[in-house]
Amino acid sequence: MFDKQLIATPSESLAQVEPTPALTDADRALQLYELHEGYGQWKVIFPGTVVLSARVAEIYGLGPDSPVPLQDLVKLYVAEDRGKLLTLIAQALQDRRGFRCRLRIERRDGGVRMIESIADLRVRDGRVIELFGASRDVTAEMERELQVQGRLKLVQDLVGDMPAPIAVLDDKLRVLDCSLYWLKAHRFVERREVIGKTIGQLFPETPPEQIAEYEAALRGQTVKTRRSFASPTSGAATQFATVLTPWYVADRKVGGITVVVGWSEIATTKRAAPAAAPVEDFDGSLLDMLKNVS
Repeated sequence: MFDKQLIATPSESLAQVEPTPALTDADRALQLYELHEGYGQWKVIFPGTVVLSARVAEIYGLGPDSPVPLQDLVKLYVAEDRGKLLTLIAQALQDRRGFRCRLRIERRDGGVRMIESIADLRVRDGRVIELFGASRDVTAEMERELQVQGRLKLVQDLVGDMPAPIAVLDDKLRVLDCSLYWLKAHRFVERREVIGKTIGQLFPETPPEQIAEYEAALRGQTVKTRRSFASPTSGAATQFATVLTPWYVADRKVGGITVVVGWSEIATTKRAAPAAAPVEDFDGSLLDMLKNVS
């Protein structure tokens, strides 16, 4: 769990940098940050003793009574992550750098937690005397992130497998995702041909009335329209119901548009209104594709 959310990166050290004057009491400011952000302090006194604040000791499921050998603390990390932590520490000592990591521990009660840590060095007379930093438990945040990713994956799977031409566009009209039927309808083979490209790039001769419909949807309107596509085999123009629906991000801001093309042919009769002229960005292959759908 959380294996795709791990972080293990070096960072610049402040060990050799003269600190700027504090605006207020540094310890009180740190306590305020710890209170609201959930961090706790720790330090490694070399050759290998770790001193933990009460908060960090609680995060690791340890008692706050006494220092902990570094090797014992490392053993709390899951086996796959121990090497990452030791590598970061070794690189910090060798290159005089800090680091940031997000790695997993397994507490003595059996629970797996994701711990985020930031670290730096304390140097005296050119010699590293201490590795210090702060850590916090970000398990709940990572679980929420996984839930969001899971919902996004579900939506992507639904869109991709939907038996109808569907495309999801962002607010710049770039294609974020589309169904297989949308690809086939436009004579594309793979998603990589269209993902990230704008409607204008894919279909440079998009009629002005369709551009106006996209713009209306980006303003928050649900646009219900009909678009006519000509079959390359019969040459007959056939209308398809098309819906452009805005989707939203935070604060009801439009994040983009979902385009759904109805895949039922609208029968034309002598009494029907004249069909619109063929649209250049749809070559009629949608009709051919639909004929093969059972």
